[in-house]
Amino acid sequence: MTGSDNRFILTFPDGAAREFTLDRKQAILGRSSACDIVLHDARVSRTHARLARDEQGWTITDLGSTNGLIVNGIAVTQARLSEQDIVQMGDSRLRYAPGAAEPAPATLLIESVQDLTLTLSHAVMPIEVNEADAPRLAVYTHDRTWELPVTQDYVHIGRDATNDITIPAPNVSRTHARIERRGDACLVRDLDSTNGTWLQGRRIDEHLLHNGDTLRIGDAQVVFKAGPEDMTLVEEIAPRAAGQRRPVVFVPGIMGSELWLGEERVWPDVLKFFSNPDLLRLPSKYQLEPRRVVRQLVIVPNLIELEQYDPLIEYLQEALGYTLGDDLLEFPYDWRLPLEESALRLAQAIDEWQVHPPITLIAHSMGCLVSRYYVEQLGGKRKVDRLLLMGGPHQGAPKALTSLLSGPGLLPFGLLGDQMRDLMGTFPASYYLLPAYPCVFDRSGQPLDLLDDVAWLPDPHRPLLNQARAFRAKLGARSSVPAVCIFGYDVKTITRIAVDRNQTGIWQKVDLSSEPQGDGDVPQYSTVLPGADVHPVRQHHGALYVDSDVKMRLQIELAWR
Repeated sequence: MTGSDNRFILTFPDGAAREFTLDRKQAILGRSSACDIVLHDARVSRTHARLARDEQGWTITDLGSTNGLIVNGIAVTQARLSEQDIVQMGDSRLRYAPGAAEPAPATLLIESVQDLTLTLSHAVMPIEVNEADAPRLAVYTHDRTWELPVTQDYVHIGRDATNDITIPAPNVSRTHARIERRGDACLVRDLDSTNGTWLQGRRIDEHLLHNGDTLRIGDAQVVFKAGPEDMTLVEEIAPRAAGQRRPVVFVPGIMGSELWLGEERVWPDVLKFFSNPDLLRLPSKYQLEPRRVVRQLVIVPNLIELEQYDPLIEYLQEALGYTLGDDLLEFPYDWRLPLEESALRLAQAIDEWQVHPPITLIAHSMGCLVSRYYVEQLGGKRKVDRLLLMGGPHQGAPKALTSLLSGPGLLPFGLLGDQMRDLMGTFPASYYLLPAYPCVFDRSGQPLDLLDDVAWLPDPHRPLLNQARAFRAKLGARSSVPAVCIFGYDVKTITRIAVDRNQTGIWQKVDLSSEPQGDGDVPQYSTVLPGADVHPVRQHHGALYVDSDVKMRLQIELAWR
C-alpha cells in the first residue's frame, strides 16, 4: 500500500480534526496517553481499537471496549475498511480517506471574520504515525536525515556508495562499521575504521545496542530505535519515585500557554485574536495572566498548528508515574513578551517549587529558547542536568519572517492577514524567532541579515529587533548542559526566501521556497545544537510531543537514566 492509502481523518466531539498518515502495519487507538492515536473522548476506552494493515488493506478491531465500534452505523467487533467508511468510537468519528491530502497554501486570502470561520471549520491538524514495529536506524547528517529499518542480518555503514548507509565524508572510512542482528537484539561492530565509532564519548569496538543509543561516525549521528516498547512503566519505575527520579519541568512553545484577563480566557481564542486584537496588542493597558499550558487544538491560518499539550502531560503522569505539582511542573508564560522576562519567570518558578536538583527540562519550540537562556544566563545549570528540546528554533526559522512583513504586495494576504501581521509585530518574542543564519537573499544572491539589516522593518519595531539580536548574542550556539535535540524531518518547510528590493533597499516582493527539510515550521538545520545528541522523527512541528517515537525517547531519558 502507498502512503496515500494510509490516511485517516479523526474528528473529536468538539469538532476539532486531525489527519493521521499511518506509515506502519498497525496502530492502537484509545484514551490512554500511551496509545499511538490518542482519542480525547470520555466515552472511549483506554485501549479501544486496533487498526491493522495487510495486503488487502486496513482492518479495525475492537479491543474489548466499553462502548464498542460502529462502522457506517452498524455495531461490529471487526471490519475491513473501504474508502470513506466512518468508524464511530464513543463520540469521535474516524474516516478512512485514502488519497493525497490537499497541501496547505503558504499564504491564504482571508478578508472577513466569515472567511476565517469557514477556514477554521475545515482546519485539520496533520500528524504522522510512523513505523515502530521493527528495529530502525535514524541517520542524521548536516545535509540530510533518514531512517533505515534493520530487516537484514547485516547493515554496513561507511563512505563507499556500496554500503547500506552511505556517509560521504572524509573522516568516515570506506566501510566503517556494521550493525549485526542477533535474534531480537542488534550489535554494532567497528570495522577497524580510522577515526572510530563512538558512543557516549568513548570509542567502541563492539557494543550491544540499547534503545536510543546514539553512535557518532564522523560528523554523523546514528540513533538506534529498538522497536516497540512497553509504554506503561509506572510499576517498573515506582522504586525511583522516592527521590531518585529527576524532577521535570515542561516549557511550552509560542502560543502554547493560556492567557487570561480576570475570568475571561483571551487565548486560545482564534476568532478573538482576529476580531479584537487590542486585547493582545503590546504595549497594553490589559494585564494578561498565563495560567496553564494550552489544552485544546490551536490552528491560526498561515501561522501555527499546535496540538494540545494534555497528551504529553498525561503521558508523563500515567505512563512514567510523575505527579503534577510534586515532581512535575508545567510552566505557562506570556509568549508575547521578551524571552529574557519569561526565562526570569521560569527561574522564579523553579526556585519556588523547592525540589531537589538535578532537574530535567523538557521544552517545545520557543520554549527551548526560554529554557536555554535560563540555563546559560540565569544560573539554571546549577539545577538542570539535561535538556530535552523538541523542535527548538535555535537558529530561528524563515517562516517567522512571514508573520512580521508588512507592505502592499509583499505577500498575498487579505485584510485579516494584514491585521495579524500588525498584531504579531507588537510582540517582542516574534523577533526572537527570526533566522540568524543565511536563508534570505536578494535577487543577486546576496544574503540579507534580518537581525542587522532593518530596511524590511517599520521604524517603531526596530528596538524590538535590537532586543532579539542581543538575546541571541547572550544565548550562544551551544548548551553547557547535556542536551537531546528532538526534531522533525521530511516535512515540507520554508527554507529560503528571495527578496526584490528597490534602489533604496526597500522590500517590494518576497518569494518563499519550501523543501522537505524540517518539521513544517523549523528547518532541520536550526533544530540541532552543536555537540548535542539528536533524535529525528518524521513529524510535524506542532505534533512532536504526541509522537509515539518521542514518547519512547522520553521514556528512555526519564525512566531509565
